[in-house]
Amino acid sequence: MSEIISQKITYKELRDRSYVIKDDRYGIAAFMTESVRQTLLACPNNNDDSKTAMYLKLYDGIAVGRMMMLGTRIKVGDEIIMVQTGGAIEVHNEYRRKGLGVELIMNCMTNAEYDVYIGSLYSTMALPIFRKLNNYIFEIPQFVKFCNLRAILKSMGMKGVLLELCSAIANLPIKSIDFMNRSRLNKLKKKFNTKKETIIPEWAGRMATNDGHKYMELHDRSWLQWNLDYNLMGHMRDKQSFYAVYDKEGEPQGFFMTKERFEERAGRYQNIIRGTIVEWATTDADLLSEADIILMAMSTFSPDTFHIATVTSDKNTEKRLKLLGFIRHGNFQMSFKDKKEQFKDASDQNLWRLRYGCCNTIIL
Repeated sequence: MSEIISQKITYKELRDRSYVIKDDRYGIAAFMTESVRQTLLACPNNNDDSKTAMYLKLYDGIAVGRMMMLGTRIKVGDEIIMVQTGGAIEVHNEYRRKGLGVELIMNCMTNAEYDVYIGSLYSTMALPIFRKLNNYIFEIPQFVKFCNLRAILKSMGMKGVLLELCSAIANLPIKSIDFMNRSRLNKLKKKFNTKKETIIPEWAGRMATNDGHKYMELHDRSWLQWNLDYNLMGHMRDKQSFYAVYDKEGEPQGFFMTKERFEERAGRYQNIIRGTIVEWATTDADLLSEADIILMAMSTFSPDTFHIATVTSDKNTEKRLKLLGFIRHGNFQMSFKDKKEQFKDASDQNLWRLRYGCCNTIIL
């Protein structure tokens, strides 16, 4: 009879490089590249080296499944609580019918390391499992703006002169919207200046963590700086960017953070850059709205970006996003598991500050 066991790699073992994987023929544990290792070790919320960095599932000694773990913090009112998050769950195709993915998820749902688990970016296979394990699932409308349709036409087999001609025609509506967006942006530039920063200002962390919501993942300065400086894949074309927004008197009025990810193959598409607006805040939504910040952020992406994604739960912002060229594209999910049932109203999504940039989504 086959033997299935779990192997836990702690942060101490990760730091010391002392863990041993005897058979990684499928490259499951090889996910822990030097870029991943450095990113996890730099996380400002990993305060205990005895905690888990990665769970592995071994089938007859072969690494066939994994899930990455790290610490984060949530703010409940004025209280700050250490919690666990994770991701990059994978089970090799040949072993997916053996329930190993469920076992990996159970490891993080039942361990005694933290009283709370939060997660995000779930696949269609993983999401029902988290629901059945009594996680609260928050769903936020997700929107996408296509910047160039060339990759779509290329995926349909077009090439050469035909590809260039059809791309030029297909992109005409996009260029028309972009022209109007530049006019809207120029009006904002008369009132605000944006400045790209490599060191996160202290005020940005305070702005993100004091917006009136009872519940939030704590995106303070140290967390924002970590997400700006590190990412898991380490591809030379991957990047994160932070922009501060000031009024003409030099007073901070908001900020936004973006990421770009290069993908050699993404489904039927090849060699594309996906852009995402992952975090933002404003001091006064009447002066500088969420939609204004998204418009500012759109202009900062690389010219060859395939599409830009973001989320919003605000109906007014949703209407303005459609005017900016965004279309609805499913939902973004975040989960919350209160193992000891301490937070009686945590299931109310309206009490939460929710952003695309939560858990491990920026570093991915």
